[in-house]
Amino acid sequence: MKKFKKLISVMLTVVMALAMSMTAFASEPGDASSDSSTAPSPATVTHTYEIYQIFTGDYANGVLSNIKWGQNGTGTKDEKVGKTTLDALEAVTNNPSDTAQLAVIQQYANLESEPIATGSGTEYTGLTSGYYLVKDQDGSLTGANAYTLYVVQVVDNTLTFTPKGNVPTPDKKIVEGTDKVPTNEASIGDEVNYEIIGTMPSIIDDYKTYFYKFTDTLSKGLTYKENSIKVTVNDVDVTNYFYKGVGTYNETTGTAIEVSILDVKALSLLTNPAVGAITKDTKVVLTYTATLNENAVIAGEGNSNNVKLTYSNNPNNSGNGSTTPPENPKKPEPTHPTGESPEVKVVTYTTELTILKTNEGGAFLPDVEFTLTGNGVNIVLVTEETFTAAADGEYWKLKDSTYTTTAPTVADDETDNTADYESTTTKYTKTTSVVAKGNGDTKTDVVGTVQADGTVTFKGLGAGEYTITETKTLAGYNTIEPITFKLTFDAKKTPMFASDNNKVTVGDDNMLDTSIENKKGSLLPSTGGIGTTIFYIIGGILVIGAGIILVVKKRMSNDGQ
Repeated sequence: MKKFKKLISVMLTVVMALAMSMTAFASEPGDASSDSSTAPSPATVTHTYEIYQIFTGDYANGVLSNIKWGQNGTGTKDEKVGKTTLDALEAVTNNPSDTAQLAVIQQYANLESEPIATGSGTEYTGLTSGYYLVKDQDGSLTGANAYTLYVVQVVDNTLTFTPKGNVPTPDKKIVEGTDKVPTNEASIGDEVNYEIIGTMPSIIDDYKTYFYKFTDTLSKGLTYKENSIKVTVNDVDVTNYFYKGVGTYNETTGTAIEVSILDVKALSLLTNPAVGAITKDTKVVLTYTATLNENAVIAGEGNSNNVKLTYSNNPNNSGNGSTTPPENPKKPEPTHPTGESPEVKVVTYTTELTILKTNEGGAFLPDVEFTLTGNGVNIVLVTEETFTAAADGEYWKLKDSTYTTTAPTVADDETDNTADYESTTTKYTKTTSVVAKGNGDTKTDVVGTVQADGTVTFKGLGAGEYTITETKTLAGYNTIEPITFKLTFDAKKTPMFASDNNKVTVGDDNMLDTSIENKKGSLLPSTGGIGTTIFYIIGGILVIGAGIILVVKKRMSNDGQ
């Protein structure tokens, strides 16, 4: 009996782990009194605990004597506990491992029986003196919540414990040089680098094995760069020991990426490379690269990239222990309970420039050509009209390479306009489509032609310096001077994009607009025009005047005779 008293004294509290702070237990009628406390905040997780009475006895100075089986013990209730059980418990008394002790202790708790009490909180009063086991109710925790390691205590009439512990969380950022940001900008064709840092639970030591999985989702505007995944643990490259699954790109749902390992604790067994111990301070760092593609969302909600963690969440059910992990493993499937973190999202934005081309009267000027140049030009989407020969077409091609819906006329010499047409028999249909232009370099020139609605749009632009040049002007109009502007990005402002030239404006929708007016050339005098006519008129007046003078002089001479 003295040995068992020593055992109970040593095992007064086995450390438990818990992610969040709790409210007080609600006791069952007849077993204990109720305590009330402040309700948890919306972000607080409330655990539902079950209390199992393994042994009862007489309590004094932290020691339990006259020990009998409790309501939830594996022996017959109120019968004395046999020497075999006492010896087995004493054998683990001096074992420093809580999990090793519990492996023995829980053998004597009938967890299939009805618990003596169920509730939530950290204090439970009015108990019969005895030896109790506390556990989370099976199925009571889901998602991002973790179960606690079983708690065993010897109590007189009050069971109290301090919740502690947390669950793994992912932190995701976009890496731009030395900066790591949640939001950035890019041009279509630009690469975007990602870094995800996953933490460990504070009670990682309580787990025998620990499943760990990143699930990353690239939206449709992002294309994964092949073989760019890298994983480090304790700053050691362990990419070969993780499963790396990259789904097929889908223009609607994007791409799903899974990077996982069946037992992250097993990495501590590696000697080459030597990862070292996996502790509560260990970080799992995942990096990879994606490219902003032609399906990118322009402005609006941007192009998101989401990640979540899936991990072991019940230390009481976590396998039999680690073994050396294999290289290039197949997709691991956890065999123990798991939890799941909330998603963390980062976003990449891109924008567009729309040019409205009119004359002084506000009429649209289609077929004017603009070239966009700048260090933010990579691959640009431009809306273009394509004409294709077709028997049922409604367009004819003119010799100046433009198209018209006016049919050629050959009725008579006055109405014959066939000389203006490339062909009087071939018809064309018009198709409007978005064409990707640019060679993927950081500097390139992209040409766009003004459409029938007077606009040309360049889609997929990030921050940078740009120049708009009118490279084809309609006959009779003056070519504009080039327009240069600098486009900047600040995720904390609305709009996020800004232009330093008031000729190019940015709306609240983060899209760029400019209106360009073409003026007609000056009208100069020409041969046979008004210039010589004036001289004819003045000359005629002078001739008439001279004639009048001669007549007057002649009359004066006659009168003098």
